[in-house]
Amino acid sequence: MSNATSTENLSDHLIDQYRQIHEERPQYGMSSEQQLGFIQRQVVALEGIDSILDFGCGRSRLVDWLAKLNDATAYRYDPAIPEFSTLPVEAADLVLNTDVLEHIPEGAIDDILSRIRVVSERVYFNISCIEARATLPDGSNAHCTVQPADWWQARLKQHFSKVRPVKSYRESTCSFVTW
Repeated sequence: MSNATSTENLSDHLIDQYRQIHEERPQYGMSSEQQLGFIQRQVVALEGIDSILDFGCGRSRLVDWLAKLNDATAYRYDPAIPEFSTLPVEAADLVLNTDVLEHIPEGAIDDILSRIRVVSERVYFNISCIEARATLPDGSNAHCTVQPADWWQARLKQHFSKVRPVKSYRESTCSFVTW
């Protein structure tokens, strides 16, 4: 089996694991709502924000609130939630990616970042740098890629021409904007 195939199999397995968690625990995947104020402080100076995509939205309504504050249209995408499992737009003025990348196998990170980059050059990232308290139904930690902030920043710079660290809502996370 090739490395690409094993990464795809692991990604599919993880999506199935998250689908189970979302079905069993309706409140799972809502923590990003705590970041609204931190994100709005960054977004307020941007012009031309008519559409916002939450890429890896979970059950969060963060994008709805942010869109309302910025008079924009909200879109959600999360492959583990059936009603959001299809990418709803090909382009957006802003993408949110909060508490997502640490759930992606390291071998699939570049593919996900490339997909996000196609949708928008302007992205707000928030990434956990520690293991999760949650475990998946198979017993593994919910965060399969745990890396420090400088590692994440270097990885993001491979896909975005600008990557600027910004204040994060938790000490255990790092946040970046690409504008």
